[in-house]
Amino acid sequence: MISDKIAPQAEIETRMKAIVRDGHYEAVYLFSEEGLYLARAHVENSLDEERLAEISLVLNDVQRLANTLGKIERLKEVFMEGENYRKIIFRFFPAFGQNVVLAAVVPPHKTYRRYTNDLQRLINTFT
Repeated sequence: MISDKIAPQAEIETRMKAIVRDGHYEAVYLFSEEGLYLARAHVENSLDEERLAEISLVLNDVQRLANTLGKIERLKEVFMEGENYRKIIFRFFPAFGQNVVLAAVVPPHKTYRRYTNDLQRLINTFT
């Protein structure tokens, strides 16, 4: 249940911390369309936050190109997986009056959809 006394950012970051802890994720970030973080949770020394923000900006451009060139309306997600099975997920959706990017760094052999879906639903309750 969402408390009226807790600010949206604090509530979202509390859920993100639970995902990092319970899902053993390295990081979960919510970026604005300008690449600024709106909320975050990560383990210490997990990754370069600025590089993750840069990738989210590049993928926002890819989203626009996919719509223009490929007639893919509102690209929802980009999934990257390495040979070591480590994953980075970027999910695009509207929130807080803008398009945001939810980014998650997922360790090998871990699922992500349930956590990212639940987090997206929580974020959407504030908008």
